[in-house]
Amino acid sequence: MATSLPPPLLLLCFLFFSFVSVTVSTQTRSIDQTKTYIIHASKSEKPTTFSTHHRWYSSIVGSVSTSHQPSDILYTYERSVNGFSVRLTRAQAAKLRRLPGILSVIPDRRRTLHTTHTPSFLGLADTFGIWPNSEYGDDVIVGVLDTGIWPERESFSDEGLPPVPSTWKGSCETTSDFPATACNRKIIGAKAYYRGYTASLGSRLNETGGTLSPRDTEGHGTHTASTAAGAIVKDAGFFEFARGEARGMATKG
Repeated sequence: MATSLPPPLLLLCFLFFSFVSVTVSTQTRSIDQTKTYIIHASKSEKPTTFSTHHRWYSSIVGSVSTSHQPSDILYTYERSVNGFSVRLTRAQAAKLRRLPGILSVIPDRRRTLHTTHTPSFLGLADTFGIWPNSEYGDDVIVGVLDTGIWPERESFSDEGLPPVPSTWKGSCETTSDFPATACNRKIIGAKAYYRGYTASLGSRLNETGGTLSPRDTEGHGTHTASTAAGAIVKDAGFFEFARGEARGMATKG
């Protein structure tokens, strides 16, 4: 005849194994949890043993990484600031802050989208002042860092605009949903920065419905770009509401 554990002992064993399982799971999540960090480095403090700043950054990242947690640099920066972005654990980020030549280690975080206001809010007049005196942004290059752009909108028509300024050194990044024809004399360049985004989502990327291209799937980037430099659009409106003339700040930019 088979024997069985008394009910109280069986319950204790069940609770014990459940506790062990939860503890191990929590520790695993803690070890594997990484975030994207933006690191500012002192350009002048690069050791002469490294031929480029990228090699120096790679060495820095390697010094705080472990063999089972390799960290790849997502981007390097050399225009307004010098440094790079990378996925790190909190412990690795703490080590990085103590290394020579590192100015700051800032966690990447989501930003809340904001809207813009009208020319009247800025005190701009059609007949006098800085707006007409600047020829409404003629030959001015405006950069927008946002959710992307929808190039087919009338606000981005290049009708009547001069050739692209010779000072422009950028490019138009093309993808299956953003062909080369998406750029013109109004949208003179476009680029998508998504490596930090895809690194943070991992296997959940397909659930977002976004696109890894300059194409705007949110609407906010299109809105801000047209506010900054949208061409004049007659009889614009939201469905049948508030119909009138829509324009950006630098209509000739």
